[in-house]
Amino acid sequence: MNKHAAQLPTPPSTRDKILDTAELLFIERGFAATSLRAIADQAGVNLAATHYHFGSKKGLLAAVFHRRIAPINEQRLSELKRLTDSDANLSTRKILEVFFKPFMQRDLYVAIPGIIGRIYGEPDTLTKPLLESEFSGVASAFQAALGSVLPDVSAAELKWRVHFMVGSLVHLLRLNSPLGVPPSKSSFLEGLEHLINFSIAGLEQASGGAHND
Repeated sequence: MNKHAAQLPTPPSTRDKILDTAELLFIERGFAATSLRAIADQAGVNLAATHYHFGSKKGLLAAVFHRRIAPINEQRLSELKRLTDSDANLSTRKILEVFFKPFMQRDLYVAIPGIIGRIYGEPDTLTKPLLESEFSGVASAFQAALGSVLPDVSAAELKWRVHFMVGSLVHLLRLNSPLGVPPSKSSFLEGLEHLINFSIAGLEQASGGAHND
């Protein structure tokens, strides 16, 4: 009896119940239309628990986003450090493979698109601070690594190019296959390979001269 009881899965904590429910409701209804009371009721917890764990609805949204994004960025930074410390033949492709690697290894194309779509669909005043908080360090690290292999591209220009690369990744997460091609894990992984090649071409192109009027 005790042996079987020990094998039962650990029930989710109150905090995890709130996060799971909040993620579902934020994705389904949006931030403005989702109340803390609705989250608490659906999670089966006391409303006071949401304030205790997260402080506010904005704090809860930030926690929902962080829970999904932090493991991806931790892996990126860890593998980028290992790459830059050990590889004398650093290249744009190797750096980008590290950037996109978490999506190749895990089924993130299932778990991430909903919350990414919701974050990018909300007003900038709400979500820009979240994006800055989660991605500023990662963006700086990867831009520095790319700058070391692309010395002819200015830092300002490189920032724009990385910005467009990330936008392409967001698009692929939301629509993981071209029109007319059924979406699947294999289409998503194929899309990542195309995206790496596309990004390399954009990042490595010579910096443009004066604009033509």
